[in-house]
Amino acid sequence: MKKTVSVIGLGNRGTEYMGFLKAFHSSKVGIYALCDCRKQALDDIAPKFSVPQERRFLSAEAFFAQGPVSDALIVTTQDASHYEIAKQAILTGYKLILLEKPVSGVKEKYTELRDLAAANGALLIVCHVLRYSNYYRKIKEIICSGQIGEIVTVNHTENVGYFHFAHSFVRGNWRDEAASTPSILAKCCHDIDLIAWFMDSPCVSVSSVGSLKYFRRENAPEGAAPTCMGGCRAKKTCPYDAERLYIKDPFYKAKFIKYMKRTLTGKAKNTRADVQEALRHGDYGRCVFMCDNDVCDNQLVTMTFANGATAVLEMNAFSDKMHRECHIVGTKGELIGYGTKLQMRLFGGKSEKVHTFSPGIGGHVEGDLRLVAGFVKLLCGETTDLTDITTIEATVMSHDIALAAEASRKNGGAPVFLKEI
Repeated sequence: MKKTVSVIGLGNRGTEYMGFLKAFHSSKVGIYALCDCRKQALDDIAPKFSVPQERRFLSAEAFFAQGPVSDALIVTTQDASHYEIAKQAILTGYKLILLEKPVSGVKEKYTELRDLAAANGALLIVCHVLRYSNYYRKIKEIICSGQIGEIVTVNHTENVGYFHFAHSFVRGNWRDEAASTPSILAKCCHDIDLIAWFMDSPCVSVSSVGSLKYFRRENAPEGAAPTCMGGCRAKKTCPYDAERLYIKDPFYKAKFIKYMKRTLTGKAKNTRADVQEALRHGDYGRCVFMCDNDVCDNQLVTMTFANGATAVLEMNAFSDKMHRECHIVGTKGELIGYGTKLQMRLFGGKSEKVHTFSPGIGGHVEGDLRLVAGFVKLLCGETTDLTDITTIEATVMSHDIALAAEASRKNGGAPVFLKEI
């Protein structure tokens, strides 16, 4: 008999995971119920997965009032709601829950979920998807093999991409720290999780500096208007022109946001006129220098671990492409990673390219695919192995480090000891 999964939150991530389940695991798993506060989203998505009207819910309260209706639950709502929904899921009786990251920007909340899951026999998995990709698993494998010796330091850079940062952290849902979380947690808990995973040692102290340097009103070019399609005289030379990014750029120049039309309009099917209307009157058509954003567009985090190793994470909004760079220095050699290309250099020995069998899928889709596949195996009882599964227990360290980084940044970069947060 097929296992059943319900989904709360029908944004891009939730519908992507549902698509993976349908495309690759439909013989084992079916979508049972859907929940989203937007009726349009339910009406657009539910028919594609044959979810009847009586199993569509417009609030988490109405959904949970039914009791545990499926074998597992996926929660892919906005950041600020993760804690309350995950808590209710556990208390309702769900035993397998996949939760979008970050869990919460409040330590007491994510540690409460950790303890609550343990007390109720629930497996709460957090979507730190990078760990699941072949590329990062190969890095971990090499570290564990001892080929490069003991880690001395890790230098990791998250180049967010100018267009991605503008879409998500200036115009979009993650622009406001109070309504979401700080950008170092929202964007880089993936990266911090990787660093902690590579180190396999508790983080002791953190220091950080950073700011909202560029996306500010005083940096608006001459002739700028509050909206890109509202008479802006700087459109032709502005790389953040919304009309160019979302509509006009040809396919060969298209960034991933060209495919975010549902995010702009709230509708599954869109005409060019729908997108133009959304850009004239919605958040995503606003001038990036005149938004209500307050999260950092650049931040540097330095970490010290109990084993004596150190790590530096750089997050910045100013790159032409989205890619990560990682340089891991060991006592016997080093690993140099760029995007999904990896090279190992052994001291006094050879330098070689390391094949990671990456399928070449953009973004972190490969990790998403493998995370969902692992989730299905756990759901179907095909494995009980939690090695390298990103449970809530494993994710606490990354969230602790991110919160310590923010505390340090707001105190002029003074070191913060994790035992104090």
